[in-house]
Amino acid sequence: MHSMMTGVAAEMERSGQHPVGVWDLPLVFLAPRRLFARVEDVATYGWPMVLLLAAMMVIGFATVETGLIDLEVARGVQRDIAAFEKQQSDADVVERSALREFIEDKQKEGRFLRLMARVQVVVARPAATLASILLVAALLYGVVALTGRKPEWHTLITLCVFASFVDLFGALVRLGFMLHFRTLDVDLTLARVVQLMDIEGEGAATSSAALSGLLSAVDPFGIWFWLVLIVGLSVTAQLRGWKVWATCCFFWLAAVGVRTILAVASVSGSTST
Repeated sequence: MHSMMTGVAAEMERSGQHPVGVWDLPLVFLAPRRLFARVEDVATYGWPMVLLLAAMMVIGFATVETGLIDLEVARGVQRDIAAFEKQQSDADVVERSALREFIEDKQKEGRFLRLMARVQVVVARPAATLASILLVAALLYGVVALTGRKPEWHTLITLCVFASFVDLFGALVRLGFMLHFRTLDVDLTLARVVQLMDIEGEGAATSSAALSGLLSAVDPFGIWFWLVLIVGLSVTAQLRGWKVWATCCFFWLAAVGVRTILAVASVSGSTST
């Protein structure tokens, strides 16, 4: 396999082309069509994928080093303690032992939440990026096969890896906003509009969660990712015309639907408890 890959790479160099690699990353943002025109069905995505996942991990470490995770968890613990104290004072019952036990439990919970949040941003986020690349490539492989064309696995992986650098750029932008506003609550989608709306009545929380999930579809970096992928699929002739647009739009809407269902389920579960 290695000799075959080396032979293909050598053939590309002899023909005046070199295999796509880390040095071609700026073309994802500047000239994606020119970049994907040189993509071959060869596993040349290794180092770009390593760089992508490593950069995601570095952003996670940077998020931890800002101290915002500890700050947000501490604020949540203090809110819960203050609510418990108010509940006891309203009931004219102040049990010091119960309050002390509640505070100790909340502090233990806060330490656990801090650990889980750090694991999420440092480990889970790069793992989710890798899983999404493989999942999207596998789904595209199936769609291409159903259209009657020969799917090229290495080509599809390469397209997904390079398109994912748009998500990396989005993560950097979000980190910048986190540092500027000193909060982890940064949302660059239209879901933020829901917070400005006064939704009242029975089931307001569920309605807000559903609307927020739907409006999260208007994500500039998510849309940018799919547009880059559409260019790549068209240039490499894996999918063309209305098929590539229909496929990517379907996957985009499916992802929005999953996020909406999870948001509603989370709110419903917290309400029932």
